[in-house]
Amino acid sequence: GGIGQPLSLLMGMDPNVGELCIFDLDVAMVPPAGVAADLSHLERKSTVKGYVMPVGKSPIDYLEECLTGCHLVLIPAGVPRKLGMTRDDLFK
Repeated sequence: GGIGQPLSLLMGMDPNVGELCIFDLDVAMVPPAGVAADLSHLERKSTVKGYVMPVGKSPIDYLEECLTGCHLVLIPAGVPRKLGMTRDDLFK
C-alpha cells in the first residue's frame, strides 16, 4: 500500500509524460483531486487531472475521460498490509 502517490510523482517528473491522470475511489485517504493539485506544482509542462469514482459504481461509467488518449496505464492498486503482515501474506 501507499505506492500510488510516489509513483505518480515519478511519472509527473518524467519528461516523456505530457498528461497525467490520477484515478481513485472516493474512500482514498488522499482524494485524487488533492494528489493532482500537489503534482500540478511540479516544474514541468505536463497537465495533471484527478478523477474519482464512488465505491460500488461501475468503472466503465467513470473511466472514459480519464483513459482517452492514454499510451500507458499504471495500476498500483491493492490492499495495504496490516500490522505484522508480510508482502507474501497479501497473496494468501
